Amino acid sequence: MLLEACQGDRRIVATEPPAPPSFSGEDAGEAGTSEIALCPTNACQPGRVTCPDSPFLCGVDLSSDDDNCGACGNRCPKLGAVNALTKCIDGECKLGCTTAKMDCNGLAEDGCEVDVTRDNQNCGVCGHACPANFSCSAGECVCAISNSCGACGNVCPPDEEPPFPEEWNMMRDCASGACNVPMCAQFYADCNKNASDPAGDGCETNTSSDPKNCGGCGVECGAEEYCMVVDQRPTCVCPCGASCFNLSDDIDNCGACGFACPGDPRSAKMAATPNGDPDPAHGRPVCVTGICDYKCSANWGDCDSNIDNGCETDLRRDPHNCGACGVRCEGVEGQACIDGKCAMQECSTTTN
Repeated sequence: MLLEACQGDRRIVATEPPAPPSFSGEDAGEAGTSEIALCPTNACQPGRVTCPDSPFLCGVDLSSDDDNCGACGNRCPKLGAVNALTKCIDGECKLGCTTAKMDCNGLAEDGCEVDVTRDNQNCGVCGHACPANFSCSAGECVCAISNSCGACGNVCPPDEEPPFPEEWNMMRDCASGACNVPMCAQFYADCNKNASDPAGDGCETNTSSDPKNCGGCGVECGAEEYCMVVDQRPTCVCPCGASCFNLSDDIDNCGACGFACPGDPRSAKMAATPNGDPDPAHGRPVCVTGICDYKCSANWGDCDSNIDNGCETDLRRDPHNCGACGVRCEGVEGQACIDGKCAMQECSTTTN
């Protein structure tokens, strides 16, 4: 059965959970036989409890809850000052490192003491030392001798050739392990193939702005597009308002140029909520055929019809919105919602 509800100009469709299955033996139907069925229950499943700080019945999994690890109130300590954190794993608080930090000495008291992105003795991972003349950069050992060409320490001799005319946009540099090789300057190309001709014009084409050669010779932009550098790369760009621009799925230009869909989790209001939560709004706006809508993350719902606070309802644990907004667990008083389903347990009935 489908349940429909209107939220402003949006329609939310949810499927009503099917009736609980029943299981019968081969002798079902005979007088005095027993049938095994699933009945509503207010008992928590093994490992799940209702803690004082939990808003939901049976809402805490003691094996993985950082605030109730192994027992209610046993909070895993925060160790941000030493580049580390603790996580609840199998009911125990265990040390974990923040991004790019590692515990190389095995001492919990100083946390994750090494930045493996730049430590020459622990580059990328603990114990990986960079060889002589190399240093650790971004977790990799790179040559520390500048102007090396082909091999670390192979420094190119000074270029003694006459310089190229400035208008040729050319230079000499290391290429494929060879020194002082003539080449085009960044964002320039020799598209007419006469750079080596003494009477030529060098690297005459600016590939960062030429719509006929955008990013490379012969790479032509489409009608109404222009060429510009985006993230250090020449790219063909279609301006909003042109016929090539797609207004049907752009949340910043949905249906019309400059019309941004509301409820963007990138906003300051959304980003200010839970510490470091990569998905603070538990949802995001979407533009569908030029109309703004809102799409919730898995297991979350916008049950109060207010996109200003995103998708605020945890559909895995809320007994008033279990699996979908408006689906209530009312089979028995105190029935919990666990993993998006109203709590059930096996029960036996006797038929005559």
